[in-house]
Amino acid sequence: MLFEHWIYSTAIAIITGMIYSRFTGREHPWIIIASAYIPDIDIAVDTFLRRLGITLLINGSPIKHGSFHNIVVLLLFAFSIALLLHPLGIKFIDSFIFASIGFGAHLFEDALVFNPGYAFFWPLSNQRFGIGILGYTPNLYGIADIKVLSIGLILVILCIGLRILYEGTSWIKYLLTPRISIPRISLSRVTNRVTTMLEDK
Repeated sequence: MLFEHWIYSTAIAIITGMIYSRFTGREHPWIIIASAYIPDIDIAVDTFLRRLGITLLINGSPIKHGSFHNIVVLLLFAFSIALLLHPLGIKFIDSFIFASIGFGAHLFEDALVFNPGYAFFWPLSNQRFGIGILGYTPNLYGIADIKVLSIGLILVILCIGLRILYEGTSWIKYLLTPRISIPRISLSRVTNRVTTMLEDK
C-alpha cells in the first residue's frame, strides 16, 4: 500500500488536526502524515542489519514485514518522536498523540485490507487481526489498488471540504509544514555565563 497509506493518513490528519485544534488551539497534522510509513520500516531495518551481519529476532523469528505492526513499536515510536520534537517547541503530549495516530492509522489501514492482518497486540497476543473488507490487489502498475486508492482520494476530498466549510483555508499551510521554534542561543549570554562561572571560582 505505497500510495494508499499516504492518502488515508492525509485524510485522518485533516480531521484530527481540526478536532485537536478546537480543544487545544494546537495542531501538528504533518506528524501523522510523516508517521504513515513507519510500521513498514521493518523491511529497511532487517536489510540494514543483515548487511552488518546482525539478525534481530522478534518472538524467536528474524524480522520480517509486519514485525513492527504492533502496539509496542507504536508506543516506542510515539515516545521517541515526542522526545525529539519537544526541544523544538512542540509539547510532548501533542507529538505523542499525533505520532500515535499516524502509526495507528497505518495499522488500521492494513487491517481494513488484509485478513488475516498482523499481530497488532503483540506481546500481549500473537493472534493476527484483520478485517479485510476492502481486499487488496496491486492492480495499478503493481504499486496500488485502484479501488482502495479511489476510496482514499474521495475521503481526502471530503475531509478537505468539511474542514474548509468549518474553518476556511488558513489550516492548509500547517498540514505539511511543521510549526516549530528552534531555540536561539545568544552568544553574549553564553559568554556572560562562562565569565560569571570563571569569576566565581
